[in-house]
Amino acid sequence: MLGCVLFGRSIIFYGLNTFLVLYWMRILKQSNTSGSLALSVLFIVGATGTIIGGHLVDHIGAVKTIRFAFTIMPFLLLAFSLTKSVIVASALLLPIGMLIFIPYSEIVLLGQRYLPNQMGLASGVTLGLAISIGGIATPFLGQVADATSLITVFFILTAIALIPMGAAYFIIEPTIK
Repeated sequence: MLGCVLFGRSIIFYGLNTFLVLYWMRILKQSNTSGSLALSVLFIVGATGTIIGGHLVDHIGAVKTIRFAFTIMPFLLLAFSLTKSVIVASALLLPIGMLIFIPYSEIVLLGQRYLPNQMGLASGVTLGLAISIGGIATPFLGQVADATSLITVFFILTAIALIPMGAAYFIIEPTIK
């Protein structure tokens, strides 16, 4: 189940990273500079999300933090996909940026806790494989964008967000021995 969460997060992250600027320019009718600024905001807010994620783990645990982030994510992505307002899209980008980064460290942490005697393998799978899955999925999303529209890609990202949302509720907090 952790793999489903990880892969879903990776595809969403790389989808946003790849198509946000184009979405900003073609759908929201903004400049290239504005689109690049939106992507920068996504990452700046994401850095804040990483810090917030660390604090949440200390207070509510890794599993609840992951559930929190992925329970809200599909709804925000759907709202983002439906808006044509740059103001609304900008406002939605802030929580989306935070929520995509909040659970990342927690996913790596859980992978290491699930395999305490194989921390290197756990880190390699949670970090390396996640990057690979997102990178592999992105060209397919690009083909969809070319064949249909960027809006379709963001609807697909919304649908993909349902996978980690559901899978997060089947993850259990490992017992530390």
